[in-house]
Amino acid sequence: MVDLVSRQEGDRIVVELNPGQPIELGDLSQSFAALARMYGRHYRQQGDDAPKLYVTKLETGSVIMEITPLIVILGGLAVADSSIIVADFTNRLWRGIKAFSASPHDIPRVEPPSFDDARDIKEFAKPLLGKNGASLGIKHARYEKTNGEKRTVVEYTFDENELNRAAINIDNMVDLTPSIMIGGSPSEKIVKEVMLFFDQANRGPGKEKGRTGDKAIVPAIHDKPLPVYFRESHQSLKEQMTRDNHPLKSTFVVDVYVQHVDGEPKGYIITDVHKVIPDEET
Repeated sequence: MVDLVSRQEGDRIVVELNPGQPIELGDLSQSFAALARMYGRHYRQQGDDAPKLYVTKLETGSVIMEITPLIVILGGLAVADSSIIVADFTNRLWRGIKAFSASPHDIPRVEPPSFDDARDIKEFAKPLLGKNGASLGIKHARYEKTNGEKRTVVEYTFDENELNRAAINIDNMVDLTPSIMIGGSPSEKIVKEVMLFFDQANRGPGKEKGRTGDKAIVPAIHDKPLPVYFRESHQSLKEQMTRDNHPLKSTFVVDVYVQHVDGEPKGYIITDVHKVIPDEET
C-alpha cells in the first residue's frame, strides 16, 4: 500500500477498479493515463493552470486509488483547494460514462461527451471490459480537518453490463466518423440546437454508416442538402423524429456532428433531438 498524504484534510477522487481477476500492468497504466488526459482537457477548456493529479493512496486486491490535485511549493507537495476541482471532475467522469452506459429508454438522457473524452473513457475502463462480475466505483470523498475521518460526498457505481454497453456505444460513435468521409483530411465539430430540414428521407431505419437515402439541410451550417446519419446504437433517433411526423414537412431542432473535408461540410451525424415542429398543414 502506498499512502502519501491520506492523513491530511481535503477532497479526494476515489476510484475502485474491480475486475474480479488480475489486471495486466500495461492496461492499468494506460487506464491511469486516460484519466490524466481527461483531467488535462477539463482544465485547458477553462484556461486555468490546474494542479496536477497525484495518487495519494493505492490499495491492492481491487485497485483502489485515492487521487487529489496537488501543487508544488518550494520543491514539496501541498494539497490544493480541491473541493470544487474534485467535484467538477468527478461529475464529468460520471456523466461521460453514464451517457454511453444508459439504456436508450432512460430519461433524462445525459449529454454525450466529446470524441476525445469518449475514447479516453473506454481506455480508462478497459481493464474491466469483458470480465464477469467487474465493476467500477467513483467517489468524491473528503477527509475532515477536525479528526481526519473520511466521508463520502457522492458515489457512482457501474456494473459489468453498463461498462460493456458503454464500450460498445463508444466504438459505434467513433466508427461513424470515417463512414461519411469523401476524401482529404476530416475534422469534426458538434453544433447544438440547430434547425434541420429533411430534403429527402427513406422509409427505412436511420443508418450509422455506408450509403444513405437521408439528406437534410441545416441552414446555420450549409445551404445544400448533405447526407444524414444517426447514432441509432445509442438512441432511436430517426424513429423519434419521424414516428408521428412527416419528415419532409417538419422542422427538427437537433445536435449534430458536422464533418468537414478540406474545409467543406460533407455530412451530419444527428446525436440528439430537442424538438420536433410539425408543419401546420400536416
